[in-house]
Amino acid sequence: MVYHWQSHNVKLSGVDDMVLLPKISEDAIVENLKKRYMDDYIFTCIGPVLVSVNPFKQMPYFGEKEVEIYQGAAPYENPPHIYALADDMYRNLLIDNESQCVIISGESGAGKTVAAKYIMSYIARISGGGARVQHIKDVILESNPLLEAFGNAKTVRNNNSSRFGKYVEILFGNGGQPEGGRISNFLLEKSRVTMQNLGERNFHIFYQLCTGASVNMKKDFGLCQLDYYHYLSYGGSHKVEGTNDAHDFQETLKAMNVMGLTDQEQSNILQAVAGILHLGNVMFLEKGNYSEIQDQNALAFPSFLFEVDQNHLQSKLTSRRFDSKWGAQSDTIDVTLNVEQALYTRDALAKGIYARLFDYLVKVSITLSHAADVEVLLSKSRLVLHLSFS
Repeated sequence: MVYHWQSHNVKLSGVDDMVLLPKISEDAIVENLKKRYMDDYIFTCIGPVLVSVNPFKQMPYFGEKEVEIYQGAAPYENPPHIYALADDMYRNLLIDNESQCVIISGESGAGKTVAAKYIMSYIARISGGGARVQHIKDVILESNPLLEAFGNAKTVRNNNSSRFGKYVEILFGNGGQPEGGRISNFLLEKSRVTMQNLGERNFHIFYQLCTGASVNMKKDFGLCQLDYYHYLSYGGSHKVEGTNDAHDFQETLKAMNVMGLTDQEQSNILQAVAGILHLGNVMFLEKGNYSEIQDQNALAFPSFLFEVDQNHLQSKLTSRRFDSKWGAQSDTIDVTLNVEQALYTRDALAKGIYARLFDYLVKVSITLSHAADVEVLLSKSRLVLHLSFS
């Protein structure tokens, strides 16, 4: 049994860096990854590229001990680890004063989101700074559970799949301490708001709100059992093994507090989420080839939560306005929709509201520094995390 000279009780399994394989082939690479995976080594290098195999369980080597081992160590002193990759990027950023980028790519369930978390948490641990810098670190780290609640969902392959892509920038001062950051999102899977495949769920926040809201919040938002909501009925099951939605809701509220959202802003956000759930329960019936609201009571709550006139919302769901021009003349025509068109309009409204709500949360998450600092920060080095969507 052979051990790395610096790492204690670390058995060598397969080849740490697959450029050292005697024969480079697909079978040899897969066999090496499998051998290491069976020995609970999920990280393997291919030169500067780190390959990670999702173990679907909590591994024991992400604590303070590992931070101390990899901080400042040479690349080949220790076994491959995401901390080694993060440390190498951070040191290059400080020494060369050049921006660094890591692209995290893989299929759904490969562990991209968790990998980004570990990189950001490692950088937050080893970089210095005072109280203001610590606040920025907190905001950077707490942006994860907030965006996960609104942008992640259970799929058939992954219980916490990111249904959006994101581009994260962390900006550093001359001393290596984080001074700000930005997050850009793209490709949010809006269709999930109104429909999911069998065995999947809607975005986490809907289940968190229904199960974790306080009694007063449930009363104010008219929240009921999960089975009551049409938009949550497609997947077949609301439960996810190993997930406590009520507990996660408290983590989401904590993240909102760290982001600096006021109680009123938090209430407005959750009010919009509840409004989307109630909007999905608005059904239509056909009358003379045109659509009508089946139950006015079902329309009352989304109107109340969206703070719009009920008659106005009804008009927008069951009719469409066309503006036409003939030369200098213009005319406006209201066309009544059939049931199929009304359902499409309802779903389009729900997806549009959710997409704008998500964009707002991303905007909140990227406001990590005072406006006066932005021009200065843009001229400083940055670490970029790019998570591809799959």
